[in-house]
Amino acid sequence: MGHRRLGELPATRNWQSVVALLRLTDDPARIAEETSKAADKGLQMAKEDWGMARVLRMLMEAVRASGANDCTARWTRLGMTMPKEASLLDFVAAFDDAMDKSLRSRQHRSDLAEMARYAAVDALTQMCQRETGSLFGVSLADTQRTLKKYTTTKNFGQVGHDFFGKFLYRFLDYHLSRELPNHIGPKKQFKTIEACQGFKEALKLHCYQTARIVREFSGCWPSAADYRRQLHESTVRTQFMPVAFSKIKSELKKRERGNA
Repeated sequence: MGHRRLGELPATRNWQSVVALLRLTDDPARIAEETSKAADKGLQMAKEDWGMARVLRMLMEAVRASGANDCTARWTRLGMTMPKEASLLDFVAAFDDAMDKSLRSRQHRSDLAEMARYAAVDALTQMCQRETGSLFGVSLADTQRTLKKYTTTKNFGQVGHDFFGKFLYRFLDYHLSRELPNHIGPKKQFKTIEACQGFKEALKLHCYQTARIVREFSGCWPSAADYRRQLHESTVRTQFMPVAFSKIKSELKKRERGNA
């Protein structure tokens, strides 16, 4: 399994619908749904991507480890190496480095896995900043206490919500960023680069709101899988990811219809 790339979207009818829609509206709900339909093959690939399964499993285990007495040893087993007096920034960097090495060693470094990796790092960073207010001057003990709060079913649902919101935005922007420059300028949908950036911020918010649909499921599934001793990449890939992405695709359609 090498580095699978999503590649450019072909000139399909669905993608031409996206191009046409960009000439008519800057509604993020309508554009998100049309883009997801045009990029449906990519979303289907995401449901089955081994690299993405590895990222999600590591995110689940890194957070869940903070609730154990031997949390440092568990982080080490995940490949995370940190100095004794590690800061929150060190923790996030160690998590990112461990994922990078793991994806390369298993040859699971797909475009989707890279999007998932960045989404996981962003979600982890946002979670810690939400609690501590900063990435700097925060001790490893403070980081552990922060992460421990998110080992509960309810709070880990927030982590899943953040992750899928960020992943969905990266996925849609991956495709849209190739077309958006063609719609910036006089007499076009976005008169200025700033206007286009405003649309992208609206799209980011739309993706976050869409991902709310997987919040409860993201919180419950890891605990149930761990209880059954089934928190593995294979079960993340075959049980967790298909359900999560089916929920997201359904929610995209629902929100588009609501704004039509």
